[in-house]
Amino acid sequence: MAKLWILRGAHEAPGWNQLRKAYEDKKVDIIHLDATVWAIIDADEAPTEFEDLRAEEPADGMYIDPNGSPLFLVGGAVVTSAEAVVETLGQDARDLLADVGECTVVLERLGKVY
Repeated sequence: MAKLWILRGAHEAPGWNQLRKAYEDKKVDIIHLDATVWAIIDADEAPTEFEDLRAEEPADGMYIDPNGSPLFLVGGAVVTSAEAVVETLGQDARDLLADVGECTVVLERLGKVY
């Protein structure tokens, strides 16, 4: 069963070009991308074929691409809103939400925006 992985590496890492080629050849499914920092991909196992890029399970939070589009993740799965992420972060996050009134602000303050 496929799952989400985040790839990270230096901007100059050759793996970014390898990833781009694999995507163009329809060998990998890129879910969300900030090409200078990370890529979130859908794969059965942690990808190891992209030179100098490391794969790990993505942390819960909001991932914003260079166009400003958010992707919300919880437990390695896509959820539909910042509110869905905040609900999984526990009582402290809910208390902070009651104080500030905006889920994205809560995620920012908790360091959950990438």
